[in-house]
Amino acid sequence: MEAVEAKQRRGGTRHRIVLLDDDVAYAESLAAFLNAQGCEVHTLHDADRLEAEMAEVQPDLLLLDQCLGTTTGTDILRAIRASSGVPCIVITGVSNPLDRIVNLEIGADDEVDKSASPRELLARIRAVSRRCQKPAAPGGPRRWALDVDRRELRRPDGSLCHLTSSEFDLLKALWDAKGQPVSRATLMKNVYRRPFTATDRAVDTGVLKLRGKIDPPGASTSIKTVRGIGYAFVGFPDAEIEA
Repeated sequence: MEAVEAKQRRGGTRHRIVLLDDDVAYAESLAAFLNAQGCEVHTLHDADRLEAEMAEVQPDLLLLDQCLGTTTGTDILRAIRASSGVPCIVITGVSNPLDRIVNLEIGADDEVDKSASPRELLARIRAVSRRCQKPAAPGGPRRWALDVDRRELRRPDGSLCHLTSSEFDLLKALWDAKGQPVSRATLMKNVYRRPFTATDRAVDTGVLKLRGKIDPPGASTSIKTVRGIGYAFVGFPDAEIEA
């Protein structure tokens, strides 16, 4: 068993990880274990330094503590997801079903209790990395891929375009219309599960966020505004789509 694990450490992917946890003893113990398994762990105990550390390290994955003194992992994750799709596993010492639901909804890839063994956490890191680093198929056209069963959207290079649950539902609703406009009222009912009102901007905000994640700067939009009706999906930028 030890020989197999040693072989995996030598031949497997080296995961570059940023670990943010204000429990110094826990963080250092976990980092030591992960480093011994072939990971490269950069440990932080202060949320104020996270943005600079992420920019410098360019991690493959973020391990994020849920309870961080004056702030929460949920608040930090929400800010990160405004500009980054870096895979994220939330680590929590307090089991709160509502926190777990919210974290997954806004873009966490997994959530693990601190009582879990380091070996289990390592397995979850590897599982998340496999999902988020699926390579593009060799040969053939490079294209966007919409996986309805796994609720994933991948770019032509194979990387994951990280969408929240509601963003995926919104994209799927527009994609299913095959280029025809879909009204705001229909999108509100089918995606957000509430009646449409003129002052409710959820659909417009959702479309704006989708455009920001899909459309490269300066490119034509993939989601067209149809005046007086709603929106129409007109195609991914510079690539074909497979579904």
